[in-house]
Amino acid sequence: MSSDAESSRPAEIRTTPAPWNVKAEAWWFITSLGHKPQPGESLPISYFPAQETQLYQTSVAQGSFRGGRGSITLLRYIDSPIGPFDELAISPGEFTNPFESESHRVTRAYVSSLAAVVNGRSNWGLPRELAQFIFTPSLDRPDATEVRVYPATSFSPIEFAHDACFAALIKPVSWLPSLPASLKHFPQVKLFQPPLEASPHPAYDGLVAVPKWHVFDCSAYRGRAKPFRCEGLVKPREPEPGAGDDTQPAKRTIHKTGVADGVGFPDVEPYSLGVHWTDIEMTLPQAVPLAAL
Repeated sequence: MSSDAESSRPAEIRTTPAPWNVKAEAWWFITSLGHKPQPGESLPISYFPAQETQLYQTSVAQGSFRGGRGSITLLRYIDSPIGPFDELAISPGEFTNPFESESHRVTRAYVSSLAAVVNGRSNWGLPRELAQFIFTPSLDRPDATEVRVYPATSFSPIEFAHDACFAALIKPVSWLPSLPASLKHFPQVKLFQPPLEASPHPAYDGLVAVPKWHVFDCSAYRGRAKPFRCEGLVKPREPEPGAGDDTQPAKRTIHKTGVADGVGFPDVEPYSLGVHWTDIEMTLPQAVPLAAL
């Protein structure tokens, strides 16, 4: 699948330093609440971009993953210093880090523009990659929306995968009104992001190196919130002979479809109810770079 936009090598992308004042709409897919990892449990490789060796090794080291609350976040930035863009990110839970107590971490993220890839990595250490986002009204449910995310597969010109790595049906709970909401009264949520590695061609794919850890507070949400229902639209792949991980529950064997393919994005099963945020106004703060280890 080729893209009509950004189809050739980009001009030099300048970073726009944080803080950023943004307006957005978001959907929170809750994947776990209070999860306690079993001894020897590790996250599948689909939780991480292929080129991010240090992020992967840091996150799967013995005892690193501490569980807790996990989520997938789908964001549509309506207004930002680099213009509108979409984002899909997963934070599977809390991890240990060399600086403070265990905290959350984004392990994989896609965005719809190269400027968002470069700035997300440079400003906050987020492991962003380029993808195409397609939102379409559902033919079966007039009030529902189908969203599909297609990772970039080449960059000169930019082309995207034929199959979505993430696809979900988003259905509003129409009988409940949205209510003003804020996270200011909840415990502070910090993201501690490990260093990131550059690709061989960062001028094309935006995968610039981030040599230091970054920490920032991501709890400055305020807007209106209400529940939504979700269903997966990705058909499961047939397992390869001999494949399998005894530490991971085989949830997908009892479901016809999931939200992800388990390759470009982890095939985790979210709860059927999530949180839909509208009219979000928030400040993405400047991250604090920490010493390289």
